[in-house]
Amino acid sequence: MDEIKGWEFKNKKLEIEAITHKSFAIEQPENGPHNERLEWIGDSIISTVVADYLFFRFQDYKEGALTTLRANIVCKEALAGFARKLGLDNELRLGKGALAAGDRNNERILEDTFEAYIGAIYLDCGRNLNGVMEFMEPIIKPFVDDLLANSENGHNSSPPKNVGIVYGPMNKPIESDSLENPIGKLQHWAQARGFKIPEYKHIEKQFENKPGFECEVIIEGKSYGVGLSSNKKDAKKKAAINALGALSE
Repeated sequence: MDEIKGWEFKNKKLEIEAITHKSFAIEQPENGPHNERLEWIGDSIISTVVADYLFFRFQDYKEGALTTLRANIVCKEALAGFARKLGLDNELRLGKGALAAGDRNNERILEDTFEAYIGAIYLDCGRNLNGVMEFMEPIIKPFVDDLLANSENGHNSSPPKNVGIVYGPMNKPIESDSLENPIGKLQHWAQARGFKIPEYKHIEKQFENKPGFECEVIIEGKSYGVGLSSNKKDAKKKAAINALGALSE
């Protein structure tokens, strides 16, 4: 995939906020807010746009195949790759410590930055999803084309071979690469057996007098794992990892 042309922002403050990491904002608070709020809304926008694109492009796909493709597109590695194609790794405003740690190449930070960038685009175009869709389609299309080209049989109704869906009985071991995109892996595991999509229930907790979250993942009414973290996103991921670990025992 060639380099992607960035969005021409009308509101330059949104663009700056999108590329401002928390480490920079802590060191230089006078230079504007960091991008975590934009990341939060961008995460949801990306999921919606990707679902819309896949739903109308692949009208003969069943839910499982669509879910598999979407999981491949919205995973950390893919979103970080999109950030690099946009050149966001070079534009990121990072604190001195983050720069010293080489965080321009940190996939988690690049994933978050891409989400924030899409959130900023959504706001910049007047909360118009069509504008975001037009921007993202040239990003999504070649990526999906590559996924399909690398599938085992090249047939549109089959998920790409690198998804790693685990078929078989409930106690069959999970593949060793399950920690890559654990939420998607657990969803694939459940749907491959005809189960409903895993549910994640969050409860606010206090850990050493600090606010945090406990997340429990439930499949078909049964609890499979619990994750604890200071934010909902990480708690959900940890719950999925713990569930996959329990299933592999």
